[in-house]
Amino acid sequence: MFRAIGFLAVTAFAMANAHANLIVNPGFEDPSTAPGVEYFGATGWSDFGGGTFTVNSAVVTPNSGDQSLKMFGGTSGVYQEFPASPGQIWDGGAYVLNDAGDAMSGGQVAAVNIEWIDGAGGQVGFISNGDTISTTPTGDWLLRPVSGVAPAGTALARLVLITGDFNGGGMTGIGGAPKYDDAFFSLRVPEPTSLILAGLALFGAAASRRRS
Repeated sequence: MFRAIGFLAVTAFAMANAHANLIVNPGFEDPSTAPGVEYFGATGWSDFGGGTFTVNSAVVTPNSGDQSLKMFGGTSGVYQEFPASPGQIWDGGAYVLNDAGDAMSGGQVAAVNIEWIDGAGGQVGFISNGDTISTTPTGDWLLRPVSGVAPAGTALARLVLITGDFNGGGMTGIGGAPKYDDAFFSLRVPEPTSLILAGLALFGAAASRRRS
């Protein structure tokens, strides 16, 4: 009995740790930038489109810490990806700011996406939280969560932070520069308490069968 309970406790501990944020450099604190200096990209993130820069509080007050990610351009973004399997549930998100000092315009969207990638590097699906648009009030960091179930063919789950003219609103020039901070991405697993209760129920049922 004690071995069974010990196994359940170890399982609960392992599952609890599986909830940990997988994102490297979620708050864009690395590399450390000097006041007024912008660093292209961010440590741990792959970038595309050429319009992503790590900036510090001299540019805009971050949601937390000292820095955030500035993003602009026709279509620009960053991503991180992790091994995944069909049927898994993934939860992600980030805080997004429509910065009053460089407000979004036209059809510009600042989105948080999960992309499902197959073994050949092709996209087999995606889900998006594109709630930050040019009419979103400026000045407030807003949490933009996104969750989804990996479809058939998934080999990687990719969290993507991206901006572009996705609403066809006639964005001129490069539009504004939304900011991102405190990104997170994790594989959803059963709660440890549920696992313990389920395990104890199974153990009790097995013990009852032995007694009968």
